[in-house]
Amino acid sequence: MASFITRAERSGNIFSRVTGLIRAGQLNWADRPLWYDVYVSSPPLTPPDWNVKLAKYDEPIRSIFYEEDVLRAKFYKTYRSTAGIQVDSSRTSVSQQFINEYKLVKSENAEATDDQLFEMTQKRLNENGIVLK
Repeated sequence: MASFITRAERSGNIFSRVTGLIRAGQLNWADRPLWYDVYVSSPPLTPPDWNVKLAKYDEPIRSIFYEEDVLRAKFYKTYRSTAGIQVDSSRTSVSQQFINEYKLVKSENAEATDDQLFEMTQKRLNENGIVLK
């Protein structure tokens, strides 16, 4: 079975192989590559590793959902936003205000379910003058 890493790559990284050639006299110091001096002056923080574990092609990709993502999706499912979001605006969007208020309500009512927290947040935002459509 063929491997994607050649035997030369397993014997060491390119820096160690060039260093070996210079020490053995097979490569003159004046003929060293341009990147060699840069590598010597500032080596990488973690050494290169040829034995990297790559994901297999048949492994499923894990779904990563944060609580805020699920809440934002539920918000937009309930209240369709017709307004555009301005990236350079200093104002927070209605959905972000909803999420911030939801976190406050959740910290005050830890025993409430998600649906109850959602309704409490709706009521609190309506009381504060933010109209949800």
